[in-house]
Amino acid sequence: MRSLKTNILIAFILFCGGFFSSLSAQTLTARVQSNTVAVGQEFQLDYSINANGSNFIPPSFSGFEVSGPSTSQSVSIVNGSYSQSITYSYVLVPKAEGTFTIGPASITCGGKTITSNSLTLKVVKGAPGNSSQPSASSSQPGNNNSSAPTDITGENGNIFIRILPSKTKVYEGEEVTATVKIYTKLSIESVQVTDAPAFSGFYSEDVTPNNKGQLAPTKEVVNGATYMAATLKQNVLFPQHTGKIKIEPLTAECLIDQPVKTNNPFAQFFGGSYKRVQYNVKSESSGVEVMPLPKTEKPFSGAVGEFTIKGEIDKNKVKANDAVNLTITISGNGNLKLIDTLPIRFPPDFDRYDPKITDHFTINALGVSGTRTYSYLLVPRHPGNYKIPPIEFTYFNPKKKGYVSLAIPEMNLDVAKGDNNNSSVTVSGPVNKEDVKVIGSDIRYIHAGHETFYHTDDFFLYSFPFFAGIFIPLFAFMGFVAGRRRYVEMNKDSLAVRKRGATRMAKKRLKIAHQSIAAGNKEVFYAELLSALNGYFSDKFSIPLADLSRDTISTNLTQKNVKPETLQMANKALDDCEFARYAPATVTGNLEEVYTSAVNLITLLEDEIS
Repeated sequence: MRSLKTNILIAFILFCGGFFSSLSAQTLTARVQSNTVAVGQEFQLDYSINANGSNFIPPSFSGFEVSGPSTSQSVSIVNGSYSQSITYSYVLVPKAEGTFTIGPASITCGGKTITSNSLTLKVVKGAPGNSSQPSASSSQPGNNNSSAPTDITGENGNIFIRILPSKTKVYEGEEVTATVKIYTKLSIESVQVTDAPAFSGFYSEDVTPNNKGQLAPTKEVVNGATYMAATLKQNVLFPQHTGKIKIEPLTAECLIDQPVKTNNPFAQFFGGSYKRVQYNVKSESSGVEVMPLPKTEKPFSGAVGEFTIKGEIDKNKVKANDAVNLTITISGNGNLKLIDTLPIRFPPDFDRYDPKITDHFTINALGVSGTRTYSYLLVPRHPGNYKIPPIEFTYFNPKKKGYVSLAIPEMNLDVAKGDNNNSSVTVSGPVNKEDVKVIGSDIRYIHAGHETFYHTDDFFLYSFPFFAGIFIPLFAFMGFVAGRRRYVEMNKDSLAVRKRGATRMAKKRLKIAHQSIAAGNKEVFYAELLSALNGYFSDKFSIPLADLSRDTISTNLTQKNVKPETLQMANKALDDCEFARYAPATVTGNLEEVYTSAVNLITLLEDEIS
């Protein structure tokens, strides 16, 4: 019989021989269950290498939606022959119909780069005749494929999520803690919340986890089965209205190491073979019934919980116009952030400002606790002894199912006269009139002097100014309308407008001619003068300039009963302008006299034609 050492040596030699023989045939193989798939159908693509490799590079997967890869590894020894394989699994979903080629993948093994085979897939519309078997990822919730692992999710399966409110029946404003827990019988690699509830109808505060975001599982029994349970998140909720308020479900993405069946004794010796699978787990929705608060006649601030209150002023003796700080602190457990400012009656002679609010809260699974502090800045304006009345604080205690009223005792403040000469003073002694200020309910200083008195029957109504104020604007408006109508009527006829404006336009043109006198330019002067006269006759007699001539001018002047000497003056002026226009060098005479003569001519014509 061979010794034990000999047997071990022989087994080792066989093991090494099988190992090195396997390295001599390193291959990377791509395979699918079927080469025909339907649009939108999930199928699994596996890349397997029969050795230990690194730097795996997949193809582009153009035309497909891709998730993965998940990696699995197996080792086997059969009759002294050692074999090892690593599988990279992808879940693909085709986007459109057609024929697609998935290129080769590559991996580095033993210092060499090994490539896989290519795959050609036909994508058809609808379910193909020979469809692939569903992959492990097909076992996600909501997939009704009968080949998927059964009872994976749900409260009767291996993994599920619950939203657990600490109370299911509360008062409006009462705090309730919502805890989201995941229960599993499988090994969870990671959990990511993809769709958290919005907690509509609640005011929500997040609870900061003590384990810095790491899951801390504990054993819990649900429906007679033992699960590992871990808290995903917690929120402290304060319902904002009455009735049934629904808490929306939560969805999480879980990566799970799922065991797979294997006949490999070596793998079974090390705990079996596992495949990493992704599941989308969705919780059931839950809800809270919210009861209304009972009615009360007390000044309710909206506080629900258990509270204490205290208040104090930083000093009891001050001078007028000096600031005083009033501090009110509310401590306890409940909806501290939702408490309104307290109704406080300050003396009317105090200037006060909106309070500064300081919060110190602790938020944990038990709820919200801490303090809220209101700091009021007060400035008394008058000397005297003042009292701040008791401050009442009423809150609702859910445990007692009733209202609790607390009160801050009355506070006294002694205000002395300020150092400023313009500050307010008491009215008990002789004071200057300038020292009195009308603030709050102060007594006004008695006015000494004469006042103007009016008879009680002096009324503005139905007086002369009353009627004048009514009718003067009315008459002014009527005059404006009449004047506007007359203006429109006078300007309807364009020929009449030109006739009325003939003199005005002629004088404008004569001014242009007069400007050339200073420059000594006779040619320009006579040209502008002739233009002014022709423009005057054209506008006055409604004759276009193209049809204007000496004969038409003379005829129209005669018809208008113009005096012969005026007609002769007009003809002479036109002749002089025509002559000077064509022979400016031969023209003599004073241009100012010619200009004056032309102005007089137009004035005479205007009088005689009218």
